[in-house]
Amino acid sequence: MRYSRFEQLVLGVGALFVLATLLLSSHDGGPSVKEIVAQVMLLVVIAAALHLGRKGGFTVAVVVSAVYTLLSVPELLAGQDLTRMILLLVARISAYGLIGIVGGELCGRLRYVLERFGQSNGYDEWSQLFNQRHASETLRKALASHERYGSPFTLVIVSLGPAISAGLGPQRTRSLVRSLGNLFRGDLRMIDEVARLDDGRFFVMLPHTPYEAGVVVASRLDAAARELVGANEASVSATCLSAAQDAIALAALAAEIAEPPLAEQDDQTTSGVYSSAGDSARNPAAASAASAPGASTLNMSTAAAPRGSTKQ
Repeated sequence: MRYSRFEQLVLGVGALFVLATLLLSSHDGGPSVKEIVAQVMLLVVIAAALHLGRKGGFTVAVVVSAVYTLLSVPELLAGQDLTRMILLLVARISAYGLIGIVGGELCGRLRYVLERFGQSNGYDEWSQLFNQRHASETLRKALASHERYGSPFTLVIVSLGPAISAGLGPQRTRSLVRSLGNLFRGDLRMIDEVARLDDGRFFVMLPHTPYEAGVVVASRLDAAARELVGANEASVSATCLSAAQDAIALAALAAEIAEPPLAEQDDQTTSGVYSSAGDSARNPAAASAASAPGASTLNMSTAAAPRGSTKQ
């Protein structure tokens, strides 16, 4: 099941639940305006958790909790059945927070897990993010949309130096990769897509995002990754590429991560550490993009050997 279908299903079930609750309360004289607003806001929080993830769900939960509290003030000041009113207020706010924060976090993870059981085989086991196959398709669609409709997007590539995983065994390396995946996924919007490429770089697609906003995101991810792994600036780099300004570099990257022919797949190894110089020699298209700003040092590879590295 695709996440978009899951989102529609949950929204539909939530809407039916809200409608049923309002219809049942009509037997007791009909729902109050406050109750109607509270139920509608519950549906809004569900939609935010599904579409915006934990951060968006938290923000919406705070807003609707404040609105519900304001609606409850007249009844609280009246002093009638004060205990019941306070318990109801706490229960509503708790429900909004639980759905917005916990539900948003679960939805953010589920989006990637559903890919694991889908037919596109676009899931990376180590990072629990999308893999290079999915990243390639995402970039191809983004470039086509930009060429046809002018849709803006920004791509961030986070690269890790060899020193970070030096001396780490497979289990600790896998744990580190998964921690980085959780960090990136939790720091981004639901519409953003995060993947781990075969050579160990992290691919972050930011749809409808101008270059200036992408630079802010890249800087934030770079700082968060360095803090997590305890590395200096030379060991972690985040390169930002804009659809409007970096067409050549993006085209080279798209060619680099594209799905290779079956014969080439059979010859690829399953692990290794790759230098950008050696990879550029194997891929002239990627080497031609080396004049773009930034640099990438490839590391922590556990999947197929890359078809070249793009020096941004």
